[in-house]
Amino acid sequence: MNYRSSSPYVMIVLSLLATTLCSCAGVTPLKAERPRDEAFRMVLKKEISTLNIPIEASADDLARVLNQTVRKDLYRGATTTSGVNADVVRNGKIVVSAADNYLYVTLPVAISLGYGMFKTQAIPLSLKFKAKAGITPDWRLHTEIYYLGLNDLMAEEIGIGPLAFKPRNLVEGITQPVQRILSDLIAQKINELFPLKTKVATVWKTAQKPLLLNKSGRVWLKLTPREVVLYPLYAQNNRVRLSVGISTFAELVVGPEPAGRPLMPLPNLKPVDSFDHTFRIALNADLPYKDLRAIAAPLLLNRRFDSDGKSIVIKDFDLYGNGDKLVVKLQTEGSLDGVFYLTAKPSFNPQTGLFSVEDVDFDMQTRSVLLKSADWFLHGSIRGMIQEKLNMDLTEQLEKSRSMAGKALARVQLVDHVFLRGDIKKLKFSDMIVQKDEISIQVYTEGESNVLFQ
Repeated sequence: MNYRSSSPYVMIVLSLLATTLCSCAGVTPLKAERPRDEAFRMVLKKEISTLNIPIEASADDLARVLNQTVRKDLYRGATTTSGVNADVVRNGKIVVSAADNYLYVTLPVAISLGYGMFKTQAIPLSLKFKAKAGITPDWRLHTEIYYLGLNDLMAEEIGIGPLAFKPRNLVEGITQPVQRILSDLIAQKINELFPLKTKVATVWKTAQKPLLLNKSGRVWLKLTPREVVLYPLYAQNNRVRLSVGISTFAELVVGPEPAGRPLMPLPNLKPVDSFDHTFRIALNADLPYKDLRAIAAPLLLNRRFDSDGKSIVIKDFDLYGNGDKLVVKLQTEGSLDGVFYLTAKPSFNPQTGLFSVEDVDFDMQTRSVLLKSADWFLHGSIRGMIQEKLNMDLTEQLEKSRSMAGKALARVQLVDHVFLRGDIKKLKFSDMIVQKDEISIQVYTEGESNVLFQ
């Protein structure tokens, strides 16, 4: 070949080759800086649950024990009238009813009045009292009893030897000692019927240890009791009830037995006018980023994204947590080679059970790099695609946990003859935190609980 004659051709080829090489040399991979590390919130919010300890008896139960213990001789001694003595004996069955948060007691008696050597025939009467129960700091129930009067007709005047008296005044003058006897007996029997401290202490101690809920040994109820509250005595429709609640945190743990804590002593009783009877159990759904990546990988990797006549292919991507956001790391090839970062806000919809991400956008460091050299990429479809593909339906997982909790809490033995029964009705979203390797979503099952003594 004659290089002289072909020199124009050679020069054109060399020029094209040089242009191509220069063009290739200009596609320099870009690498944005990793977003600055942000601190994580480490603990999920906790909502208080109440372990309800209903302690209940009927008015007939109280009447029965009073009839067994109230002695026949109630009072023998002086009256308010000088020289006149009275002899008061029980004269039939005591009747107890409960209404308007009071106990009503009807005590049949026979009263004989004496003056010197003279004595009347026994006069049958019924004394009426009402009692209201309270509680002392040492966990003992006490009663305040009030005399309501007689429910029998009495003669306006009776004679004892040479004297005449108004019997109603005499009888009402000696009710105080009978009232004291009755008050002490009612308080004693209520404390026997309602051994409050003993029962609550049993539940308090047991509640501090993880409770195994199924035979597989993999499902545990973990309680963290905080205080004991007492609602005032309820007395209606001939039923008497104390409502005691142990305020606690409760969570369902699947796996090995959770670590126990040092036992806390039984706290002082806290009287309240009302308390929330709802029993809430936290169910935590942990969502590892590796699972999210496995779902999104077939939808994102090696996919081509076009914008403004240019295109890129995602060759690799990763996910990790940073502060309260999810970070998406992309490695691209094509019109733009490099490593870039986007951030997103995790979201959970409790109605649909769907985990998703919102507010997907380039990190500030990445945005700064792209503004200088690849502004077109900022406005492409990549953000929408990532937002669309990074989601997961957790309905089945959460419903399985709810069902498991409901079945397990149908009847849980705490100790001998003491059982916890839970009625789980619905799920409620509580909280979500971003962590380094996973996102933790917390929902609560809500219902009511009762501690049964059988």
